[in-house]
Amino acid sequence: MVSNASPMNGATSGKALSEPARTDGIPIAAGGSVLRPLKAAEVVAREVVRRIRADGLQPGDNLPSEAEMLKQYGVSRESLREGLRLLEVQGMISIRRGPGGGPVVGTVDSANLGRMEALFFHMAGATYDELFAAWVFAESTLARMAAANPDAEARQSAMTPYLTGEVEDIEHADLEVYISGHEGFHGAVSALAGNRVFQLTFRAYGQLVAHHLATIGDVRTIHQALVDDHLQLAQAIVSGDSEAAASIMENHLTTVAEINRAEFGVRLQGSVEWL
Repeated sequence: MVSNASPMNGATSGKALSEPARTDGIPIAAGGSVLRPLKAAEVVAREVVRRIRADGLQPGDNLPSEAEMLKQYGVSRESLREGLRLLEVQGMISIRRGPGGGPVVGTVDSANLGRMEALFFHMAGATYDELFAAWVFAESTLARMAAANPDAEARQSAMTPYLTGEVEDIEHADLEVYISGHEGFHGAVSALAGNRVFQLTFRAYGQLVAHHLATIGDVRTIHQALVDDHLQLAQAIVSGDSEAAASIMENHLTTVAEINRAEFGVRLQGSVEWL
């Protein structure tokens, strides 16, 4: 999860880390490009995704060869490869190199969506303060929706591991493993929300925040507080108490954000960086 290329992980100068980036970014457009025709590579990407869905393919399944795709889509080799690269960057497919290689189905991961969003946030001049606010709002909304899920059995099943605390016993694990375990809880909550658009887009904020917090500090120092909050959240979701779940999540994330504000320093008012 932690990328060595992150500007918050030492990839930029000390000045860049100590001073906030300009926040007077490019104005956010009113949506004039909604009807822009798709480029050939974008059409390829769309059709590959449609084929994956239509054929019921799953992560790791092979896709047709380049030669087959060229015949199927009737585009140039350059457009085909560009379309596949668009999907590869987003993790939706991967390209195996060498003999017997080729494109295979990837995953749908909100972390990849978050990385792309970070570019837009940066160009718009959005700050980390704004990202934190969006994160708290989004995750609190997901918690409310999760507790309101009418399937009590599903709520119980998804939250049971967090009621026992067993999956939280990773305090001394590597930081990347720890972050993945912590994010697993929030992923389980978002899945219960019952809306895949919210699940993907709202979780993307959390993935961005988790990465940046991991690059400036060690969240394992507040391990017990996180465990206790997760337990209370799980109990509220299992009991179907929407307002309690939202309130606990909001307090939980606000606490995490406040703990890390001192670490962010002046960067808190700087533009969100690409991961």
